[in-house]
Amino acid sequence: MAQTLPAPPVSPSRNPAEILRRMPTELLDYSATPPDTSGSAGFDHAGPKVVPSQLDDTMKLAFAAARGDEALADDSWAAANLVFTHQTKAGDFGGSPTTAAISLCALSRSLLVIQQSPLADHFKERIDALKPAIAKAMHWLTAQQARLLWEDRARPDRLFSEAESFLFCGRLLGDESLLKAGHQFLDKGMKLYRPADGVFLEKNGADTSYEAASLVRLQEIVLQFPDRSIEESLARAVQWELAHIGADGAVRADGKKLVFPGSKMLMGPEKEPNVGEIALALLYYHERTGDAAALAAGERLHQHYAPQH
Repeated sequence: MAQTLPAPPVSPSRNPAEILRRMPTELLDYSATPPDTSGSAGFDHAGPKVVPSQLDDTMKLAFAAARGDEALADDSWAAANLVFTHQTKAGDFGGSPTTAAISLCALSRSLLVIQQSPLADHFKERIDALKPAIAKAMHWLTAQQARLLWEDRARPDRLFSEAESFLFCGRLLGDESLLKAGHQFLDKGMKLYRPADGVFLEKNGADTSYEAASLVRLQEIVLQFPDRSIEESLARAVQWELAHIGADGAVRADGKKLVFPGSKMLMGPEKEPNVGEIALALLYYHERTGDAAALAAGERLHQHYAPQH
């Protein structure tokens, strides 16, 4: 295994754990299920919710570590082991390369957050114990690189997830070849960015949910691998997303700009937007840049879509 690369210097404003710690998680709650008060993962042991229940389990782990909640993070650690439950001798998980990359993207994101959190020492041995399985999975995924680049060539959200898996696992393992591959996926995804309006073209079209997915992945990447040119693209892309959230918090999922609140659709029904992903993208941007409009849009989203318990 390659030597571990030194972690880059991270200021408080760029530290992923600090950003998640500050994030107002109540604005990410779009679950129709009433809060669980039994002390299960996703909730603190005194009752009040710490992280929204609909977030994937690895993100719950990241939020718990960021907040220094050792008990909740220990409860959530099972999500890290679960990724490798069905790993084969070849290193894959029995599914498609894209599915494997997305799983490794989510896991490696959270492991890097842990390493930059107050619980870094607490989880060091457990993270080290996972590294051989991660290396095995990435060895298999590397052999699928050409297939991924071809099959997901029109899907920037997937390309950025794949970039994250290679970049973040490369950082965890200290493997320069994985870092190089990650930048190839990142560059491929950025070629689908349309500078004129800030859209990441998903199968040659614009969509608020897919735009948000690209925004989340890219912001997680630049927190670990700062890039001024990507930051400029993110700023434009966030403005496009904001233009598609109405004054009442409703999202236009079809990529058409809201002209006025309550405007009626002229061409067929809208699909349901991925509100949680959109909110996470906006809150990342607010916490990273202090952008007040992003926070205000997140608040409108919550008011419009969150269930009333």
